[in-house]
Amino acid sequence: MISVCVPATSANCCVGFDCLGMAVDWWAHFTFEESDTLIVEGCLDEFKGKNNLVVQAFYTTCDYLHLGYPTFKLTIDTDVPFARGLGSSSTCVVAGILACDAWFKKGMDKMEVLKIATSIEGHPDNVAPAIFGQATACFMEREDVKMSLVPCANYHCLAIVPRYEVKTSQARKVLPTGMAFKDCVSQVSHALVFIQALQQGNESLLASSCRDLLHEPYRRQFIKEYDRIKKYCDSKQLPMWISGSGSTMMVVSLEKSHLVELSKTLESCFSELDYRFLTIAKEGAFIKYE
Repeated sequence: MISVCVPATSANCCVGFDCLGMAVDWWAHFTFEESDTLIVEGCLDEFKGKNNLVVQAFYTTCDYLHLGYPTFKLTIDTDVPFARGLGSSSTCVVAGILACDAWFKKGMDKMEVLKIATSIEGHPDNVAPAIFGQATACFMEREDVKMSLVPCANYHCLAIVPRYEVKTSQARKVLPTGMAFKDCVSQVSHALVFIQALQQGNESLLASSCRDLLHEPYRRQFIKEYDRIKKYCDSKQLPMWISGSGSTMMVVSLEKSHLVELSKTLESCFSELDYRFLTIAKEGAFIKYE
């Protein structure tokens, strides 16, 4: 039996739209066993077949390796919420690719895995940190993915998860088609400082760098709690951003006590929010043989 463990991720990281991502220690688990027929368990009935994203990623990897499709029993064990901006689809994609590699004992390197995952997902900002851990910065050069690992200081995280979805397709429709030159300069400068502050553990500087102009001003409308939570975090100099396209909001701090204080405020002021304390996942997805 092959078990694949994949971390959830927080993409965009405020100022890194479609290029920065961070892995967190909220893990999805997938097991693959030999079977005479394809069996999928642990998901909605409508995805218990070849249309399951994990299965699709497995078969796509078979195509990449020029191999036939085996049958197997897939068991999915995850509580990473769907359509909340935590990379749930990326966990499925990465799991399918790694499982195929392990199944056939091909020993692909991580950049090959990233290439296949990006071809499925369309962009690398979620799949890269799921594969490599820590944070990653990526860009596309034609069909090639260029990736740099961003080692992170020991930040604690608080994922604030509304009990409603924000679909990526909906969130992309409201994005601007153009941007003023001065805003471009601001975005680049803030992103560069963000990466340094994330690595160096400069929390105050990290909070100051969380000033996005590309997507958060437009996507905030879909998250009714965003403005109040953002105002609180700014008053406390806590770095905070919309995770992926939402609805999750991610807050980080070197001191967990600051996040505990925030969680108490959430409990007293918001009735439709869940939250989870996390840390940055230092390692990416991994395989266990049982």
